[in-house]
Amino acid sequence: MTALRGVVTSGLGQGAHFVSLPWVRDVIRRMTGIEAYPGTLNIRLVDPSMLSAWRRIRQAPGLRVAPPAPEQCGARLIPVVVAPDVAAAVIVPDVTRHGDEMLELVAGVHVRSLLGLRDDDPVTLQIP
Repeated sequence: MTALRGVVTSGLGQGAHFVSLPWVRDVIRRMTGIEAYPGTLNIRLVDPSMLSAWRRIRQAPGLRVAPPAPEQCGARLIPVVVAPDVAAAVIVPDVTRHGDEMLELVAGVHVRSLLGLRDDDPVTLQIP
């Protein structure tokens, strides 16, 4: 397993919109078994070695979230472990305003509340 350490940060609100789309929710459920909470937890990688590790990880194909129409944005899912018994994945949209250092985590629960996280709190993701 590879560990990625970063800090929680507020996002732009676009993850909630994307994850709330019925076709996206359906694909996430079918591919990962996650009934996605309608939002994402944003994690910023601040350590250059973590960013380098993430860039290597995201070279793998991941699980493809293919849009039903060509004008819609697709994505890839990379399964991760954020806490015991919490199914999660990093969602990597085909089009994003974020740089490589920002990860968007999708899970079946509101991870911030579950783990009591606030902006700038450290968080570690395990990549199986």
